[in-house]
Amino acid sequence: MNERINWMDWAKFLSVALVIPVHIPHALGAQPVTWFEVFLLACLMFNAGYLKKERTNLKEEVKKYGYQLGIPYIIYNILFYPYWLIRFYSEHGTMPTLAESLRPIYGALLLQANNHFAEELNPVTWFIAALFIMHLLLDCCLIGGTILSDTIFHKNNWIIRTVPMGLLSLLGMGVYIAHKAGYVPAHYVVIGIAKSLVFYFMGFLCRRYHIFETCDFKKDLGWFIISLIISIILFDYHAGCEENFTMHMISYFPAVLFGLLAFIYFCKLLNGIRSKIVINYSNGTMAFIGLHWMMVGFIRYGILKPIFHVSTDYIYTPLEAYGLGLLVTILLYPLILFFQSRMSWMLGKRS
Repeated sequence: MNERINWMDWAKFLSVALVIPVHIPHALGAQPVTWFEVFLLACLMFNAGYLKKERTNLKEEVKKYGYQLGIPYIIYNILFYPYWLIRFYSEHGTMPTLAESLRPIYGALLLQANNHFAEELNPVTWFIAALFIMHLLLDCCLIGGTILSDTIFHKNNWIIRTVPMGLLSLLGMGVYIAHKAGYVPAHYVVIGIAKSLVFYFMGFLCRRYHIFETCDFKKDLGWFIISLIISIILFDYHAGCEENFTMHMISYFPAVLFGLLAFIYFCKLLNGIRSKIVINYSNGTMAFIGLHWMMVGFIRYGILKPIFHVSTDYIYTPLEAYGLGLLVTILLYPLILFFQSRMSWMLGKRS
């Protein structure tokens, strides 16, 4: 049995916990919410890539991904549908027609698509679908790279094996830039994969080459400070050059990269702090992803609006967004414990 990587438990927990405030309405440019918004997806994908193990049996891997990711995707969208109906009724004063009620179902089947006949159901579950696809892409690319390596060098050359996935990551970056330029239509999964595949692959390579494997508090603190400063400088430049599309996009990936590095080194600083609570949250990241949008909506529409008369159009301050995010995080904990003990498939795990 592999020993747990403590700093990775912190990384998994903090990346999903900090995503919650990002999904709460906040003023454009409000800090630090907007800063986190830029690179947290990269953190989530890096974590997934770092924990991804290389396999050779694609058929068995598809079955495993179906259980770990496919089943939770279906379950969390089914659970979300009654909430969608209630929210529709509260906003329109009437229940949806048959055609309207089918739109989110089509959207979920099309991986949270938005078009003339479908709309997203549980939007944040696009991440689960994207992770399923990226795992398969990596496995297929490594298998293809192995065939390429054996054909050219007649031996298993690791660098050649990574070429297909590396090229695919670069292609993804190009697709994201084309999307921002207006040439590629928006789709959660397609654009999400395009902009974050490179960081997922980076995580996989870091684990393969034992990067970030050891922790040294002084060195990690130094690299954290350096990465944080560079990230803030690049982010400020990126946010300030929106009118210059070329420089705006050129600065995007470096800003995300250094934000990701700052996040990694911060988590490594926490490596000496071991907590069963953090481990439980780390194991329950699937519940975070699948349920937090609905829980935020329940608090906003079911508690704050009728009891405290907070408008649904209210724009939250960063402090309020993080306070609400903390509340959701606390409320999720007993659910995660219950899922671990009784319904492990809700977390994408076998009993």
